[in-house]
Amino acid sequence: MGYNKVVKKVTAKKLRKMGIKEVLIPGLLMASVLGFSLTKIGINIYKNKTLFPTSAVVQTVIDGDTLETKNGVRIRLIGINAPDRGDMGYGGAKEKLGELINNQKIWLEYDRYQDDQNGRILAWVWINCEASPKFSPSDYMHLTYNQSKPGLMDNPDGCKKGKLVQEELIKSGHAVINVYKDRGELKYIKRITPK
Repeated sequence: MGYNKVVKKVTAKKLRKMGIKEVLIPGLLMASVLGFSLTKIGINIYKNKTLFPTSAVVQTVIDGDTLETKNGVRIRLIGINAPDRGDMGYGGAKEKLGELINNQKIWLEYDRYQDDQNGRILAWVWINCEASPKFSPSDYMHLTYNQSKPGLMDNPDGCKKGKLVQEELIKSGHAVINVYKDRGELKYIKRITPK
């Protein structure tokens, strides 16, 4: 069943047949209960601006590497880990992230991995951009399953004066690089890796 057809009763089975990723199914089922039409999703779910916005206003900082936007989208900052609890030594990460982004507009740039097993959207987060940034496509780095093009070092057009939030958290000592074994390189990992 394609996205262009109206689905009267939405079920997990129908969503799987449509090619929807498993992590998104619970949210889409809830959205359908609330009256959201699946015809608005579109053929490529990752290009849907409702589910994967290009900009947003931060409502809540959940922890040192996770936030929620005013429209209810949970964003996990890709490429870093900044836990606030335990003895890992990154105390204050939540507060630092709040200082950087709380209640202001952010721009979201997507990479080769765009969502995680917890249903959060994975994105590079930019602040203080002078215009709408011109981001490279999410699959820019992809060569093969785990091989990549060289990483990006410069800010995108439209955000030359802006800051990459992940980089700011690394510089301040509130986060560390988070690289997944057997996965391709992310766009800005080399840029944010301390020298």
